[in-house]
Amino acid sequence: MISDASQFIQHRKNTFSITNKRIQQIISYVCECYGICLKEKTKNPYSINAVKENSTLSFEGYLKFDLVDNYLNVKKHLLKDKISKLEDIHFAAETQERYIDLVDSKQKPDKIDIYVDRLGLQSEWMSKNNQVYFAIECKRIRILSDTKAYIGDIRKVANRNHTNLRLPFEGQIAFIENLNIDHHKVMTKANSILKKDIEINTLQYLKFQSFHSFFQNTYSSVHTKNFGGKESFYVYHLLFDYSQIVMN
Repeated sequence: MISDASQFIQHRKNTFSITNKRIQQIISYVCECYGICLKEKTKNPYSINAVKENSTLSFEGYLKFDLVDNYLNVKKHLLKDKISKLEDIHFAAETQERYIDLVDSKQKPDKIDIYVDRLGLQSEWMSKNNQVYFAIECKRIRILSDTKAYIGDIRKVANRNHTNLRLPFEGQIAFIENLNIDHHKVMTKANSILKKDIEINTLQYLKFQSFHSFFQNTYSSVHTKNFGGKESFYVYHLLFDYSQIVMN
């Protein structure tokens, strides 16, 4: 029995380590795509008015779809050349999964801003299908108080019991559109909000973590679920500066 228990613990540690490395590789790729977007859009920035006139999407939705359709799914060779197991990786915007509400125990739809699957982790998580996924949530930051809504995505994860295997790692992207707000101000505000939030149990507040050598605007935090064994989950924060590539 002791041997079985130790083997189980070791398997969990190995699975966590392999998964964490894989997710960080994906996060690094998202940063790389952001860098490409930044270069391309400097000469032809996103226009809030043009999106409003030509689309029924919210501007946040437009930024999200553009990142997925024109970068994350188009530049995948940059990722696949480095990691063969990610040959089939797929990114989708506004996909839905199910979760069980803690209040009424009913199944409800959970809209995911950027849904990432085909991660090559089925064997590690002993999944017989592709229902192993990684979620990235997105928020616009136009004024510093928008950080409250950004932190709200952590609360959702803490309170939602997902029916399919959502990895204990979350990605969060902030589209910072204000020249007077940098990633450090958003990080400081986020930590201030977390310290006052009684629904989110935080084990580690946002602190700098490098995922790509070109970017210093990335952070990580650790929190716990509010149900079951109150397992911990990691959040990788990508505080992207869009202030130079968004215009009215």
